[in-house]
Amino acid sequence: MDLLLAFVAGLAAGIGVAAPLGPIGVLLINEGIARGFRAGAPSAIAVAVVDLSYCTTALAIGALAQPVIAGWGAWPQAIGGAVLILLAAVGLHRTGRQGAAAPATPAGPGAGRFVLFLGLTALNPATLIYFAALAVGLTVLNSPLAAVAFVVGVGLASGGWQLALVALGASLRGRTTPRTQRLTALVGNLIVATLGAIMLIGAGLSLR
Repeated sequence: MDLLLAFVAGLAAGIGVAAPLGPIGVLLINEGIARGFRAGAPSAIAVAVVDLSYCTTALAIGALAQPVIAGWGAWPQAIGGAVLILLAAVGLHRTGRQGAAAPATPAGPGAGRFVLFLGLTALNPATLIYFAALAVGLTVLNSPLAAVAFVVGVGLASGGWQLALVALGASLRGRTTPRTQRLTALVGNLIVATLGAIMLIGAGLSLR
């Protein structure tokens, strides 16, 4: 049961980090519009690889620090939840401030798309902070197998979402609206906030 919960938590975490339609998401849609699904897929996979790498790194660091963290009681879970809610609040604030214009898709040869999007995505440290908060706060990650199930869930959710953005671009042919962008960002950030709230509630119950 713990493995299933960890996998589902990974799916939710993967969607939470991928769904907010920021610059990378818009670029992936543009990839689909400009290049089609098959040529745009490597860019989507590159983004998912970075998410997966950051998730694995955060869990590995969390595992090394687990003996120390275990002595802190429910406070790491509470701090992790608060960080997630803060990240969601920042994302929602940016959604309200950003204009509707989408950034142009970076130019370059087809063979370099994977490396290009790998670098663009890796420049966002908020992803690592996001997974680090989850690593110290999710009580379901109580074994190496549970951590693996969580990582698999993150990889499937992130990869599926990024590929869906490319497919969306390939099908829309430039008809993506600012309203769609704002709605997607809203949903993604609300998922992140919900994960944080669940962690905070769990920590509050433990501290009673």
